[in-house]
Amino acid sequence: MHFSWEKHLELSRNVAVASDNNQGLALALMGVALTLLSKDLLMHEMQTTHLPSSRT
Repeated sequence: MHFSWEKHLELSRNVAVASDNNQGLALALMGVALTLLSKDLLMHEMQTTHLPSSRT
């Protein structure tokens, strides 16, 4: 993963603060954050699907 869950939460808080002063910057940060989150979630899903299943 690029970021831990705590780092994703911190980034979302920073976006919320930036949106108060600069909407353009907040939208750009939101796009980057969503891209990183989607990549991290996909990577996590791919890792968990490669684990052996307990079903037989």
